[in-house]
Amino acid sequence: MRKGLVAAALVVLAAAVVVSAAVARPTAVAASQQADCTSVSLGFLGPLTGPAAFIGNEQLSWLRFAVQKYNAQRNTQFEVALGDTELKAPVARRVARRFVGDRDIMAVIGGSESQAVRVSGNLFEAAKLASISGSATAVDLTKQRPYGTFFRTVPNDSIQGPTVVNYVSRNLKADNVVVIDSQDDYSVPLAKAVAGKLRARGVDVSRESVSADDTDFSSIVANVGGNVDVVVFATQVATAANTLSNQLREQGKRAVVFGTDGAYSPSQYKPRTGYVSAFAPDLHSVRAARGLVREYNRFSKNAVFGTFGPPTYMAGWVAMDAIRKACARGGATRAEVTRNVRSTNIPSVLGGRTRFDKKGDLFGGGTFTVFKITSGKYAVAT
Repeated sequence: MRKGLVAAALVVLAAAVVVSAAVARPTAVAASQQADCTSVSLGFLGPLTGPAAFIGNEQLSWLRFAVQKYNAQRNTQFEVALGDTELKAPVARRVARRFVGDRDIMAVIGGSESQAVRVSGNLFEAAKLASISGSATAVDLTKQRPYGTFFRTVPNDSIQGPTVVNYVSRNLKADNVVVIDSQDDYSVPLAKAVAGKLRARGVDVSRESVSADDTDFSSIVANVGGNVDVVVFATQVATAANTLSNQLREQGKRAVVFGTDGAYSPSQYKPRTGYVSAFAPDLHSVRAARGLVREYNRFSKNAVFGTFGPPTYMAGWVAMDAIRKACARGGATRAEVTRNVRSTNIPSVLGGRTRFDKKGDLFGGGTFTVFKITSGKYAVAT
C-alpha cells in the first residue's frame, strides 16, 4: 500500500467539509421523504456477541467514529441501528428482515461475514437496500453479481488465496502443509482454493475441518506430523488461531500457524511465531494515518484495533455520502441511494480512492498484506 496515496486521501477527507446539502435540511421534498432525510440510520449487520465478537465490535466502533466525524463535518444527523448476527446465518437473516422493514434505515453496513451476506443479499436486493461490507471476502458474493445491491470496501478471496499460497510456498518454502477450514461459507471455499493451488506447486497438502465453535484442537494437532512446516487456518475466530498455535507448541510440533484475515487480532492471536493475511493495512504502521489514529484513540478511549475497523469506516462514509446526495436532490429513496453507492469515487483512508466495479468489488481489486507475528507483535512480512 503506497503511503503517499494514504496521505493524499486523508488530506482530502479532512478538508471536505460540505454543509449545504445536509441530511438535516432536505430541500423541496414531500413530507414522507422529509422524514426519511431527517431521521436516517445505517443498519450495522455483524457479530457483536459470539466467537467473532471482536470483529463486530471493532467495526461498530469505527462506524460510530465515522458517523460522529461525518455528522460534524456535514451538519448531518446520521445514527446507527444495531444488528447482532452472533456469527449465525439464521440470526443474520432475521436481522436483515428487521432492517428491510425499518423505513429509517437507508443503507446497511455489512454483513461482516460472508454467510451473513448470503442470507441477506436477496432480501436487501428486493428492497433496493444497499449493503456495504468492510470484511466479507468470499468470491461468490460478487461473482456473476448475485446480489445487485451488495458492495465491499475490501478485496476478495480470489486475491487472498494466491497471496497466502505465494508466501507459504515461496517465502516460507514449505514442503508439507495442513490446511484447515471452519465449516462455514467463508472458510471452506478459501481453504479449498489454497489447498488446490499449493498442490499445484508440488506442496504436500493435508486437509482438516473444524467447527467454528471449536475451542480445543488437540486431536487435530496430534495428527500434524513432525515434517509439517505450516498450518493454514481459514478462520473468522482469532482466539481459535491462537489456541491452535499454542497447542502445536505444547505438543512439540514445529509447524507455524498461518491465519487468514479473520485471525488478525493483536489482542487475541498472539503466537510466538506466526503469520496472518489481511485485507487492509494496519493504520498504526502508516505514517500518513497518524492523525486519524489519534482521533480514533480519543474517540474510543484507546480501544485496541487492527485491520477490521478502517474498511468499515470507509463503508460508512460511502453510505452517508450516497444518502446525503439523494436527500440534496429531493428524493431519498433506497434505490437512489444504491445508485449513488454504485457511482462512488472518494478518497480512502486505506490509500487511493474507493470506487466499485460493475460487480460491487473494489475497482482494481485491491491487495492483501501478509503480517509476521513474533511474540505477539505484528509487522509487515518481507
